[in-house]
Amino acid sequence: MLAIRRSIVLTLSDAGEPMRLSSTSLFLLLAPLFACQNGVKVSTGDTAGLDLDSAGDTGSGGDDTADSDWHEYDGATLVILSPASGDFLPWSEDATFAAEIHAADGTVMDFDAISWSSDVDAAWGVTGSNVVDNMLDVGTHALTATANLPNGDRLAYTIGGVLVQSPYSGIYTGTLVIDASYDTYALGCSGATTLTVDAYGETVTGDAGCLLSLGGYDIDTAYIFDYANDAGVLSGSSSIDLGFYQYDIDTEGTLDTDGNLEAEFTTDIAGFGIAGTLTATRVTRDLEGM
Repeated sequence: MLAIRRSIVLTLSDAGEPMRLSSTSLFLLLAPLFACQNGVKVSTGDTAGLDLDSAGDTGSGGDDTADSDWHEYDGATLVILSPASGDFLPWSEDATFAAEIHAADGTVMDFDAISWSSDVDAAWGVTGSNVVDNMLDVGTHALTATANLPNGDRLAYTIGGVLVQSPYSGIYTGTLVIDASYDTYALGCSGATTLTVDAYGETVTGDAGCLLSLGGYDIDTAYIFDYANDAGVLSGSSSIDLGFYQYDIDTEGTLDTDGNLEAEFTTDIAGFGIAGTLTATRVTRDLEGM
């Protein structure tokens, strides 16, 4: 190791006038000479850090990682296998979230550090190339898988329109049939109905209208439905809306995950016997468009 003193006197002219140089100035004059020696690392900063290694260290030791170590990831791509865009995932049920890293030649790479996120459910997130999870909340999601590769590349892949909600949820349309009787008279009517099962599959609400004719008089009746769903068993009330008063009738029914709804109720109002039958089928799972 060459030790550079604080100052050295050199004769720089024929006149012999001496010039006192600091160690920094001397280094700048002699640097080109040392640079020709094998294993010299030249620091352009503080000369106190000057390292002139006579053993031949070129500075490529264990502190630095060669770029070639991660070239296998160059040109890699990320793809989501499951779910697919537009898929329906039943809320609170297990679903598979799978993705792969493909090398530039198309082969699948062994890489599991893939992070998942949703644009709707900010609290949700899982990690892995193949994960089973049931915690994604209801909504229509854009799901993004992200991978930070060892070579410094960051890959991301997004799918959209992934609908998560109860398998009972949706918009149902059907028919309400009313059979009424009074004394010796019997009459009936039917009317269209529309019902909504909420995203969590817990409530069923809707309405219907029905025009009864009795002795030349038309009686326009309206009905309001409000049921609770407990794993396909419906209970609640079907209310006859008289404009100034609602008459609630206890109602029971069934609802299945294939989208079929049935409910029945009976009552007696001022001598009128009324029996109602409600049937409906799901026409769409899309609640956001309503």
